[in-house]
Amino acid sequence: MEYINTLPSDEESCYHAEHLEFQAESYLHPLVSDDDLAAVLPHCPNVTSARLNGIRDLSSRTLILLAQHADELTHLDVSGCSDVTDLGLKAVATYATSLRALLISRVFSTTDAAIRALVRGLPHLEELDMDMLPLVTALATRDIWTYAKKLRRWSLAGCKNVTDSGFPWTHDVDVDHDDAALQGSHERDRYRSWMETLPPLVLPPIYKLGDLRFLDASHCARLTDAAVFGIVAHAPRIAHLNLAGCIKLSNSAMYRLCELGEHLVEIDVAGLEKVTDAGMYALTSACPRLRSVDISFMPRLTDLTVLALASLPRLERLAAAGLPKLTDQAAFFLSEHASALEHLHFSYCVRLTLDGVQALLRRLTKLQSLSLSGVPALQRRGIRRFADRPHEQGMHRVFRRQNIRALCAFLEKEEWRRREAERLNILFEPRGDDSRALY
Repeated sequence: MEYINTLPSDEESCYHAEHLEFQAESYLHPLVSDDDLAAVLPHCPNVTSARLNGIRDLSSRTLILLAQHADELTHLDVSGCSDVTDLGLKAVATYATSLRALLISRVFSTTDAAIRALVRGLPHLEELDMDMLPLVTALATRDIWTYAKKLRRWSLAGCKNVTDSGFPWTHDVDVDHDDAALQGSHERDRYRSWMETLPPLVLPPIYKLGDLRFLDASHCARLTDAAVFGIVAHAPRIAHLNLAGCIKLSNSAMYRLCELGEHLVEIDVAGLEKVTDAGMYALTSACPRLRSVDISFMPRLTDLTVLALASLPRLERLAAAGLPKLTDQAAFFLSEHASALEHLHFSYCVRLTLDGVQALLRRLTKLQSLSLSGVPALQRRGIRRFADRPHEQGMHRVFRRQNIRALCAFLEKEEWRRREAERLNILFEPRGDDSRALY
């Protein structure tokens, strides 16, 4: 039986309870407290799934009770439960050995010791979500690579203290000897922390996390190309990869990602300032099954990257916001070749004009979402009424579904009015309504 935002009321219903879910709604007062849950858990031996992220005051005591009494627990979500400590997570590792999915994002007190105990004590773990854990370092991720052999989905976004030492080392890591010598001269006398003195994680060449399909290492700002080399070498079948905000990555990482080939279907590399058209072209050419690509806020990219992406036959989503060098040429080529595109984000591409936007609207018939916020050309009179209602102040221009068709019809009407005004040799004045009148 399933219980959502409520608890079993009697002993029989407790015995038959299999799914407990408490949804996190910030604007609602929690209906169930930590004490209420702790009172019923000893009578719920058949719980297999527990989503407890809606209980804000969830404690380690309650987590221990759940682990001790629910022998068949396979899914546990305690994301955002800031009162949970290592003690409760270690109890999960000890008692809930059937666990397959564990979500502990934003449990800020989690340390390396808890993560290491979890991956060593949960042999069936397939999903691990550990975003925004500031106390987790490379020591924990090393154990994940070593012991979590059945992992299919792993997210460590925002773990700012994870370094290359937490990922497998490969013998062909490129080192710029001039830069290394220069850095050594500056830091020869600097004290090195224990994280910097960790030996490389050397795994056998045949050792693979063959089931890993999803990896989110976004905003792990201390990672370099060496970490990507290790990921590709020991997780060669990744399909969904997020490296957004890993600002130290360069074209070398893009060249190595080419080895993922047809396995890769979704990639997010937003914010990588060092990556150029050469790296993105190589990646696009080697991974023909890409369906979703995010290259937002990569200032070195030009129209050439979008031209390469437009040639992908299965491309459904493209996010290319904040590219200062992007022009209408990219929009024209995209409209001619990316017929399967459903979601397009060109926000803050300041060089786009209405000609490029109109070409996209005419040819991309499957388009369901178009984001053009911050594009000066979209300040034209009459366009704002087709956009979604803004969530905050600013030039918000996001168009969806029927509004996209309506915007296309409006721009076509204005184009007809302009041509008629030229034919009649009269002054053209833009209108904000749907009238075709020239005056």
